[in-house]
Amino acid sequence: MTQHKIFSSGIEHASFVTSYQILEKAWNVISSSDEGIVSNDGVGLCWKLYKEQSSDLTIIAFEASDLVLSSNPKEKNFPQFEFLYSKNITSFSFNETAVKLFDDNLQKLDQLKSE
Repeated sequence: MTQHKIFSSGIEHASFVTSYQILEKAWNVISSSDEGIVSNDGVGLCWKLYKEQSSDLTIIAFEASDLVLSSNPKEKNFPQFEFLYSKNITSFSFNETAVKLFDDNLQKLDQLKSE
């Protein structure tokens, strides 16, 4: 029986990523000022689209600014992320929009998990 490779290591793709300068291009899009931002008012999420004219490269960078600092996930009503808290990691930030998206789709995710 032949097993197909599902995952690959970064080493296999490293030469492609570095030769094509994809990381540098992605960072330039992420760190650019407000150029090309598409904002979703009231959602707390915006994104930027970059298309390179000379190739098929398209970079989409998402930005969400509503981080919530938590020293204990139960305090902030994020019990599903309690596993992140430990003696060594005493505080971290959540993206409130991402958590809301997760909560809103939790039932669908559970269904997919059981399939």
